Amino acid sequence: MDLFISKELTLTSSTGLEDVAPHCLKLLVWLRSCQEEMRSEHRHLRLSQSLIESLLKAHLYLFECYDRFGEPLADRCDSHGFFAASSTPEERRQCIRELCTAIVNTKKGETHAVVLHLMHRTFAEIQPAWSVIHELDWSEIRRSEALTSSDFISPELQQMRRLVKRIGRLSSLQHMEIALQRALKLVGFQVWLHLFRESRDSDIHSDCHLLRHMICDTLTEARSPSPACSGFLHNIYLFVSQPASEVRFWACLEHKRLAGSLSAYLSGHWSRNLPFFNLDEMQMSADAPAMDASQLPLNEAIYVTHLMVATRSPCRRQFVQQLRTILSPSSWTQLLQLLNKVAFVFS
Repeated sequence: MDLFISKELTLTSSTGLEDVAPHCLKLLVWLRSCQEEMRSEHRHLRLSQSLIESLLKAHLYLFECYDRFGEPLADRCDSHGFFAASSTPEERRQCIRELCTAIVNTKKGETHAVVLHLMHRTFAEIQPAWSVIHELDWSEIRRSEALTSSDFISPELQQMRRLVKRIGRLSSLQHMEIALQRALKLVGFQVWLHLFRESRDSDIHSDCHLLRHMICDTLTEARSPSPACSGFLHNIYLFVSQPASEVRFWACLEHKRLAGSLSAYLSGHWSRNLPFFNLDEMQMSADAPAMDASQLPLNEAIYVTHLMVATRSPCRRQFVQQLRTILSPSSWTQLLQLLNKVAFVFS
């Protein structure tokens, strides 16, 4: 999205409604996802400076488009009332206040106050409403959004804790492994995210610790396609396919054991499949072994691999080194060509 905002969002005297409507629709969908993410994750979510800049630029562009095209633009792409709630100067100021409040109340969000303050000067020259940032009391914003117990109890967190307790009550390790294999296929990755960051002070920390290692062992030790592993990676793909979810995925890769096990599984996946991959056709060749339900679909493997080798991935160096160690020189070159080929599409 950063690339889209920096490269695609331009307004000239010849720009028409038909030009901006698709861009505005894409931005509005993305902003709603970001807002939901910041609201649900609150101070667990750490935002990058580039993401913050993109959030502000997206608002600037949307405001500017509405000023130029008015209600016809809103009728075309705004079913959730963004423009209706930010059409007057005071409504726009309030919208900017709420955006800044949401940003500052993320993890270590107070450090972003400087960026917001610096950016508002340029923005205010274009749209006066941005001058409201100069008036904000950052310390007061942090105090007014103090954490309460409800901030921590998201539905996904509750589901994770119930799942851990249920598996932990099983009578044998074998039964736990069977239950975990089933859960890896059925449970969304947003639930597993909470497993990998459950506090040491939690009363289920020991069970979480055990399940984390069981998941990582399952991924690391897979020497052939596994329904449980493919299901887990499929759920990761579904998660990161949602707008603005990449940040949370990269954050979870700071868990070194999880990052290492995902790297191991994907390295094995590519070592098995690249010899049969036709780069020109972007598909498996005719002589490739038939794929069944236990294998991760090619497009999903490509996208997750793309995210793990991205610049912002904390395990990028480790993963690349593992790929270069496991893959033959020709397969490594082929994988690089594949990732370069799809990079623009994914960005």
